[in-house]
Amino acid sequence: MLLVAGLIILFLWLQKNYKGFSPEEFRNWIVQWGWIAPFIFVVLYTLRPFVLFPSSIFAITSGLSFGFYWGCLYTYLGSLGGGLLTYFAINRLGRFKKNKQWKNEKYEKVRNKIESEGVRFVLLLRLLPVLNFDLVSYLTSLTKVRFKDYAIATAIGIIPGTIAYTYLGTSMTSGSKKVVWIGTTLLFVLVGLPMIFKKKMKAKVGL
Repeated sequence: MLLVAGLIILFLWLQKNYKGFSPEEFRNWIVQWGWIAPFIFVVLYTLRPFVLFPSSIFAITSGLSFGFYWGCLYTYLGSLGGGLLTYFAINRLGRFKKNKQWKNEKYEKVRNKIESEGVRFVLLLRLLPVLNFDLVSYLTSLTKVRFKDYAIATAIGIIPGTIAYTYLGTSMTSGSKKVVWIGTTLLFVLVGLPMIFKKKMKAKVGL
C-alpha cells in the first residue's frame, strides 16, 4: 500500500511540475530509470486513470522509449491494467455508486445500454471514440456487467489504439519521412477512421 501511495504521489508531482510536457520529455525521464524503466512505466500507466493523465502521451512515450514491439507490450499491459484496476476499485467502493455526478440522464442512458448489451457494447465503446476511455471504465464499473466480460472487451478493444499510438511514438525516433507517414496513416486508420461511425454510435447510445 505504501508503494502504491508513493507512486501516486510521484505521479501527481509529475503532473503538477510537468503539466503539458511532451512525450520526448517524458521519455527522457522514464529511460533514466535504466533496467527498471519498463516496470515503472507499466505501473504508472496502470495508475494513470486515477489522476486523469492523457493515455495518448503514455502510448507515444512507450514507442519513443522502448521501440515498437516492446513499446506495444508495455502500452498494452499498462492500458489493460489501468482499465481492470479502475473497474475493481470503483466496483468495490460503494461510495462511488452514490456520487451524484453519475446520476445525470446522459450517463444513465449509457449505463443502461452497457448493462443490457454487456460485453458487445463495452467493446464498441472501446473501439469507437464516443466516450473517454476512463469514463467507459467508470460507467461500466457501476453496472452489473461481469468482470470477466468487461476484461475481455477491454483486452480486445485497446489493441488498435495501442498499435497506432505506439507506432507513432516509434516513428518519431526515425529520420525517415516514410516511417512517419506510415505511423500517421496507421493512426488515422486505427483511431481516426472510427470517428466516421461516431455519430451513429452516439445516436445508439442516446447522447
